[in-house]
Amino acid sequence: MLDDYVQRLAKELELASPIRKETQGVYVLSIDEGLEITISDLAPGFSFHCAIAPCPKVNEETFLTQAMLANLFGQGTEGAVLGLDEEGNILTLSIENAQEIDYKIFQETLEDFLNAVDYWRDEVAETSEPTK
Repeated sequence: MLDDYVQRLAKELELASPIRKETQGVYVLSIDEGLEITISDLAPGFSFHCAIAPCPKVNEETFLTQAMLANLFGQGTEGAVLGLDEEGNILTLSIENAQEIDYKIFQETLEDFLNAVDYWRDEVAETSEPTK
């Protein structure tokens, strides 16, 4: 299922290069330079994961509080979950759907996920700016 969805997505997006296959059931979609979405097959279902940006060190406590509030009921994350990498340095976003779904749901979930990634990239950039 996921293999077909990824191929269809690549065709619809008219990508210059195909979506990279890492291993069986794991694909990497490059969005911008240094920004990639990992798409994994959960059979049934799928997951998306993205390392968004380094967690801001300026106003870190305020930012992390904002991130935790965004996770509450998924309202600030389009249903995904914000987290940190193993070292606690990189802000991540992840979502899992462990149900059998059709392509339309896959596509809509990816679109919402990308919107959340963009939003949180902007939030990190804004928080990291020195106060004037």
